[in-house]
Amino acid sequence: MANADETTEKPQSLPDEDSSDIMNSPAFLKRKLEILQADISKAEEDIENAKKELSKGKEEWGDKLDALNREYLTAQERAIKQNEESGEKATAEVAKKILEVLDNYDRAFSSVTPSSDSEKEVEAAYKATYESILATFNELGIKEVECVGKEFDYEVHNAVMMRPSDEYEEGFVIEELAKGYIMGEDLIRAAMVIVAA
Repeated sequence: MANADETTEKPQSLPDEDSSDIMNSPAFLKRKLEILQADISKAEEDIENAKKELSKGKEEWGDKLDALNREYLTAQERAIKQNEESGEKATAEVAKKILEVLDNYDRAFSSVTPSSDSEKEVEAAYKATYESILATFNELGIKEVECVGKEFDYEVHNAVMMRPSDEYEEGFVIEELAKGYIMGEDLIRAAMVIVAA
């Protein structure tokens, strides 16, 4: 049997880094520097060639690219405008449909007088709904057309009849039969009116 002292190996010492490391040798570092300088020169040459190609491309395609960019911006503006207009048109169409409901409310409020407490509660609930619709119209920019006491305006008023009036001059609205509404500059529905003769 071998002695324990004999079986353990002595650790070998590592070689000196300066003498064995090829990566740190002056010849290797000099060659690496030459390669890097060549790579830099090649990259600079490629950049110069790319700049020349870009300049040539701008000369050839610059006007066309500018025109294409202007056309793109114009189309984008037109699409935004059409989107806004279609949104306003959709709002106006929905408002027209809701106006039919409001007209029914107006007719009901003018022809029915609640007599009992429960009928008054029902009327109050309907009036709250009516006011809620008008508030929503207001938020959407939908306004009532001003009528009584205003001079007849064919753009927002629809004269159903003319009648003599002691209170108003000829050509002024004396009674509103159905409310009219506008949204911004656009008429949703003309007000039906009676005009002083």
